[in-house]
Amino acid sequence: MNLHRIACAAVASIFVAACSSNAPPPAAAPKPAATAPTGEAAAAKEQALYEQMRASQSWDLAVSLGEEIVNKYPASAAATQVKQTLDEARAKATAQRESRRVAKLWSYAAVLEAGGTQYTAAVESKAPLKSAASAKDAERIRLVLRVHPKWGRSVYLLLDNAKFDCSKGCATLPVRFDDAPVQRMKATIPPTGEPALFIDDDKGFIAKLVKAKAVAIDATIKGEGPKTFVFEVGGYDATKLLAPKK
Repeated sequence: MNLHRIACAAVASIFVAACSSNAPPPAAAPKPAATAPTGEAAAAKEQALYEQMRASQSWDLAVSLGEEIVNKYPASAAATQVKQTLDEARAKATAQRESRRVAKLWSYAAVLEAGGTQYTAAVESKAPLKSAASAKDAERIRLVLRVHPKWGRSVYLLLDNAKFDCSKGCATLPVRFDDAPVQRMKATIPPTGEPALFIDDDKGFIAKLVKAKAVAIDATIKGEGPKTFVFEVGGYDATKLLAPKK
């Protein structure tokens, strides 16, 4: 009897084991969903960088970031906020590029002279002279501001391979600062015959130049006739031209 019970128990255990081995494995626990950034989060992150560029006055970069936010995340809260300042950023970026452009028009030099150093600042006219053989060789008249250790401060127009025609007089030159009325300023050809025409009131001329964006000066060049020369002077850096020592 006992042997019969033991045999039945063994058979039962084998049967249970067989059934257990065929049972499907328990379902795996669901994995947590990936936490990818939403459009709002990504837009907010770019907006923070946009505001940093505005604060540092890096206007070109600010405009680029702002336009990307508006185009990429048009329905986001960040895009709504960026739109409120984007036009201002565009205007400042344009002004900043223009400021850099006109600053590059000026060239500065410091040359050792007897008794000290001569400092000059020069800007070329927008339009070239007509007498050049080709556009490649076209020359422009230069407006020069100079501080010389012996002669002090000077303002003059300078030509390299041409001369001023003063047959009808060069005693005064018509000068216009931006949109102000034309005024006639006294001018002098140096006795040495240099291709330069000096404006006598250098102090008054410079005082108006530093507040102007453009200066137009009428002069007559041999072989050219009368012409108005326009100089973009808005990028002048007065700190690079030292005042004459008293």
